[in-house]
Amino acid sequence: MSTAVSARTRRWSWSPLTVRLMLAQTAVLAIGLIIVVITAVLVGPNMFYHELIEAGHADEATGLVHLQEAFRSVSLTALAIGGLPALYIAGMLTFYLYRTIGRSLTSFSTAAQEVASGNYEVRVTSAKLGPEFDSLASSFNDMAAKLDAVDATRRQMLADLAHEMRTPLASLKGHLEGIEDGVVEWDERTTGILYAQIARLERLARDIRQLTAAEEGMTHLQLTLQDPGPLAAQAAAAVQQDAAAQNISVTAISTGMEVTPVLVDRERMGQVLGNLLENALRHTPPGGAITVHTDHTPEAATITVTDTGEGISAKNLPHVFERFYRAHTGREAHRGGSGLGLAISKSLVEAQGGTLEATSGGPGRGTSFRIHLPRHTPPD
Repeated sequence: MSTAVSARTRRWSWSPLTVRLMLAQTAVLAIGLIIVVITAVLVGPNMFYHELIEAGHADEATGLVHLQEAFRSVSLTALAIGGLPALYIAGMLTFYLYRTIGRSLTSFSTAAQEVASGNYEVRVTSAKLGPEFDSLASSFNDMAAKLDAVDATRRQMLADLAHEMRTPLASLKGHLEGIEDGVVEWDERTTGILYAQIARLERLARDIRQLTAAEEGMTHLQLTLQDPGPLAAQAAAAVQQDAAAQNISVTAISTGMEVTPVLVDRERMGQVLGNLLENALRHTPPGGAITVHTDHTPEAATITVTDTGEGISAKNLPHVFERFYRAHTGREAHRGGSGLGLAISKSLVEAQGGTLEATSGGPGRGTSFRIHLPRHTPPD
């Protein structure tokens, strides 16, 4: 009950800003009315009297002197009859206007306090006071929505991270307990397992840091105009040795009538291509092939990494860029993937003004990842 009363009290109480604005507006109206009174009752008749004298109508002016008092009396009465109600009506309208403004400001203040306390679902409604207040309400709601999305991402990230850390930590704990109990020998095989799990945790921490920086716009980019063809060829050459060891062919080709310079960060684009090629190697069986195709058009350049591997079903395809998403449970665990490479790649490509899309004909029919980079005209 007390909460409801206090809420009503806050709702109907005048904010100091509203009071100050209303008093200021009332003062302006009162001063204006006083000026009108002085002009019409005191200054006006005297000015008219002196004008008659200067025009050579002294006799008429003298005859009008006795009318000044009557004119002043009638003018004051008329101003009182018309001015005081007008002042009252103007005051009421001013009160209504500034009360509405005060309510709007109070709603913004309350919403800001809610956001500060962690309630990012709060929204404010437009006060219908003009485009400025509408823009302010829209901007506030956009900010709250983005904070809500960031908070949801943070919670999901922590949950996913805890889930991903569980397996290597359980493996480390199990092997260490086995060594203490004497059921597991401390040999080269055990050492390799422990180091592999530690490396997995290190890779996970590194990828989390890179993904967070990319998604929050904290990645420092050095954008320069580049021909994407050599970048793709270099990335393909970098995985040739690993591909050969798995009996997988990697080919880089470039098509298009003219070279299309695109604004990219060489290092980050190399990281993206490396992630895509490593992902293709993990999901392409021996004897398969990977193609890195660069295509130039007048409007853009595209780099497509296509493999003849496992493919992705239509159900799983929309989720491939989500953090830690795996179409098959545990399929990355034994292949060295953290489940973040594609998410990092997508964020980095978008940070450079491009897009990254995935297509697949289905299970067993391979997958293609297409980077679209808009063209930029080279400076003169």
